[in-house]
Amino acid sequence: MRMFLWTRTTPQRDGALENDIVVHEYTHGITNRMTGGGTGRCLQTTEAGGMGEGWSDAFASWTEKTSSAVDDFVMGQYVINSAAGIRTHPYSTSATVNPLRYSSVKALNEVHNIGEVWANMLHNVYASLVAARGWSATARTNPSGTEGNIVFLHLFIDALALQPCNPTFVTARDAWIQADVNRYGGVNKCTLWKAFASRGLGVGAAGFTDSSTVPTGC
Repeated sequence: MRMFLWTRTTPQRDGALENDIVVHEYTHGITNRMTGGGTGRCLQTTEAGGMGEGWSDAFASWTEKTSSAVDDFVMGQYVINSAAGIRTHPYSTSATVNPLRYSSVKALNEVHNIGEVWANMLHNVYASLVAARGWSATARTNPSGTEGNIVFLHLFIDALALQPCNPTFVTARDAWIQADVNRYGGVNKCTLWKAFASRGLGVGAAGFTDSSTVPTGC
């Protein structure tokens, strides 16, 4: 894992002193090793590499939650000494605060920018699960709970092992849906679909063209 000094301030600030950056980098180790059976070579396309950045931001956000409130999350405020952080938008359930959608990827070709789209989708998935199932203050030590933040983390990890090498937004979404079937019997299906569809990754989304459609019954 490589950590760096950030040069935007004087004196320079050490990324190792900001928890969300440390968690972001550790999560690269998880996603690279679990996707594609441990090869460490299955997040190589621009889209998959971008999603790798997104998972890392999303997991950093998960570790920062201290209550059931799903506030906007800003990455990297300390290292650049700015409330705006290092991303283009805060992660938010508000489309005004963060307008990024599946179709936004069409105009992007840099992995961190693509990652923002995926991380914001997962921010919305997290918010939906917590709204539906509640929040546990002991999620880090009691993985057997049924609260939304615990469910989110299980599905986050389970889906990595189910998705193909070099996943796309669509195949990664499908892995989340399948992970819920495998672990929870699919009880969160509609919650997941509605969250993904709210940002354009509904049924029929393809080629970075949005779809807000959810399955029949949802």
